[in-house]
Amino acid sequence: MLGNDDVLRLSNYELIAVEKTIFEVSRKQKTQTTPVDLPRENFWSAVKQLLYHLDSECSETIRKEGGHTTKSQLQTRRLNVLRTCVNDITRLRMNAFAQHAILSNLVKSSGKGSDFTGVLQKIDWNRHDPSERIFYKGVCDYTNKYKIDVQWDGLLKGIESYVEEVQISTGHKSLDEFNEEKEEEIVIQVPEIKSDWEDPEYDEEDRIREIEDFPYQVSHIPPDTINDKIEYNNSNNLLRIKILKDLSDPIITEDGTEILLIAGDIESCPALIAETLIAAGLAEAAPI
Repeated sequence: MLGNDDVLRLSNYELIAVEKTIFEVSRKQKTQTTPVDLPRENFWSAVKQLLYHLDSECSETIRKEGGHTTKSQLQTRRLNVLRTCVNDITRLRMNAFAQHAILSNLVKSSGKGSDFTGVLQKIDWNRHDPSERIFYKGVCDYTNKYKIDVQWDGLLKGIESYVEEVQISTGHKSLDEFNEEKEEEIVIQVPEIKSDWEDPEYDEEDRIREIEDFPYQVSHIPPDTINDKIEYNNSNNLLRIKILKDLSDPIITEDGTEILLIAGDIESCPALIAETLIAAGLAEAAPI
C-alpha cells in the first residue's frame, strides 16, 4: 500500500520526474469517473517535497534579484500552476472515491450488483494512498447511516421487508428460553386503601384536657411569637434626648412623621432612633 511517510531527499532529476507525474495523473483523472492508480510510491510525500523545493527556490530568487525579474516571475508561475494542478487532482479523486463508495453501497442493497460489474471496478488499495482509503471508508459509513435513517430497504422492497429485517436483526433470545422449568407466577395482593377519612369521636372533655395541657394553642399563637411582640412593643418606647448637632435632613418616624432636629432641642424619640443618634454622637440622653 502506498504511504504518506516522507521519502528520502529527492534529487533534481527525481523532482522533475515527480512534476511530470503530477500532470500525468491530472490528465488521466479528468477523463475517469473512478480514481486512477497513482504512478509511484509515496506520491503525495514526493509532491510535497517538490512544492517545498520550488517555493524555497522562488523565495531565494526574489530575495536576491527582486520580484519583478523574468526568472522570479517564471518560477512563481510554475509554482502556481503546480498548486492548481494538485488542487484539481485532489478534488477529482475525492469526488471519484465518494461516488464509487456510494454507488457500490447502494448497488449491494438493491441486489443489482451483477448489472454494474463492468461499471464499478474493485479498488486496488495497493495503488492508492492510505488517507484516501480512510476517506473512502468514512463515506461508506455515512452512507450506511443514511440508509438506516431513511429506511432504505423499506423504500425499495416495501414495509414488510423492513419489519422482517428488524425482527431478524434483533436475534436475541429471551432469558425464559434458557429455563427448563417455568416458574410459577407469584401474585401479591395489595390491600385496598380507603379514600374516605372517618373522623374519630371527639367530645368536650377531650377539648378541655387539651386546653389545660397546651394553653398556648388555644389562641393559635406560639409563646415565642408572643415574646417577640412584647420585645417589639418595648422597642417602640420613647426616650428623651438632647440634640447636640443640627441635622440637615429630617428623621422619618415609623408612622411617617418627619422630625427636623436642631442643636439644643429636647425631643422624645422612639428608642431605636434615640439610641442611633446617641451612638453617632449627635445627641445625648436627657432623662427627666
